[in-house]
Amino acid sequence: MRKLASLIWVVLGIALVALGGDKTPAWQLINWDGPVSAAERLSADEYILPEGWQKAVEGVEYIVYFNSGALRHDPATVVNIKKFEELTGIKVKAIEVSSLILFDKTLSVLVSRDPSIHGMSLTDAPLELSQVIGAGWAAPLPFWTPEVQEIYPKALVDAMRGPDGRVYATCDTMRVYVLFYRPSWLKAAGVDKAPETWQEVREAAKKCREWAVKNLGPDYWGIVFPGKYNLAHMLQAGIYSQGARVLVDGKPVWNSPEGRNSWQLWYDFIATDKSAPEACLGYTWNDYQEVFAKGKAAMMLGFSTYIVRCSNPELAPGVQTDVFGNPVEGGDFAVVAPPKWDANHPDSHRAAFIDFDGFIVNPFADDKHQAAVMLFAEFRMSKEACRNEVLVEGNDAFFPGVYDDPEVLAQIRFPEALRLSAQNAVMEAFPPGSKHSIDILVEYFGKAVTGQMDAQAALDAAQKEIDEIYW
Repeated sequence: MRKLASLIWVVLGIALVALGGDKTPAWQLINWDGPVSAAERLSADEYILPEGWQKAVEGVEYIVYFNSGALRHDPATVVNIKKFEELTGIKVKAIEVSSLILFDKTLSVLVSRDPSIHGMSLTDAPLELSQVIGAGWAAPLPFWTPEVQEIYPKALVDAMRGPDGRVYATCDTMRVYVLFYRPSWLKAAGVDKAPETWQEVREAAKKCREWAVKNLGPDYWGIVFPGKYNLAHMLQAGIYSQGARVLVDGKPVWNSPEGRNSWQLWYDFIATDKSAPEACLGYTWNDYQEVFAKGKAAMMLGFSTYIVRCSNPELAPGVQTDVFGNPVEGGDFAVVAPPKWDANHPDSHRAAFIDFDGFIVNPFADDKHQAAVMLFAEFRMSKEACRNEVLVEGNDAFFPGVYDDPEVLAQIRFPEALRLSAQNAVMEAFPPGSKHSIDILVEYFGKAVTGQMDAQAALDAAQKEIDEIYW
């Protein structure tokens, strides 16, 4: 009798599993192309929720996701969370995680198949997405219809695409690089116009440094840049300005002819020309931009978000006057698109790396919470949410149509430089192991600048170690 009862429970269990396996996932209850197409919903001035969303998320009271860093630094995210909550009635719990440990915590959740965290930001999406997608740790996002893919930057969409052709992420926040410069400083140093090539930047940096030493003091510099992790972005800018790429057959090659040129350029700023301080070797992505904001540098290749910061007298007091101490409304700074390599290159080579944080949906969360966080992800890539990123925080818009909005154009500074930079920006999705490869580059760049190795020999030694990761 006991055996018969056990057999009945086994049969019932199999039946229940079978029934559960036939259940339609909640996100499939959503008609992403209704009441109008997904592209039309996302392009509207006010985001339109898709048909069937209420049934799909029935019973969901809140969603939980890992946010990169503290929300006090993400005012646009706060605004967009509030708007999403008003639209859906679903509360958003953002767990603030330092970018230094965010990927480690994300991997911990995914490896353990923890369903309690429904979505995650990826701070270094170009380096991390391939690992997460390849492992099956991101849910494919059904709102990425072919029509929707057409209205977003192809390079970014491709970076979020898996081997099966489906798109597995959205863009959390996005930042392009532009060349910042101090007009009064360049003019005082005898530089007649904003540099348009890296050769012109080098000459202008030397002149600005020489003038500053005589007129401002020894701690004023022609250019500053990061010698830590974001050194790779600087090297990429030099490579892209020559029309080349870092990845060859999916692996990073930094000592190509174009890579050698770029490496030499950044080395020369410090070691040869003395127009940049050796302190750059210790600068992070934030440090060198703060040096510029304090008025200590004539130029930098910086994030577009610093346009807003440098316009704020409290956040950037050092650039609110010209180099002679005269107040300048809006700040004594301007920006242009990243330089091309030299005059022989087309303007389409005025390109740099585009930095973005990705956002993924945890495939191990239950299907209703997955559906809810998919709605949140889709809302955040809408025109409405991207407009908030631009106007509230000074980030760049993942949705390009934002820059056709007269309201936005009337409120942002240097729209043409931002448009050209976003248009020409290059995105390469790096393979696993790339973070370690960048650490190697940083190490050998420091050895070159401090005179421990010849510059080009240091690059070759770095590349040899990097090759060992992939071969």
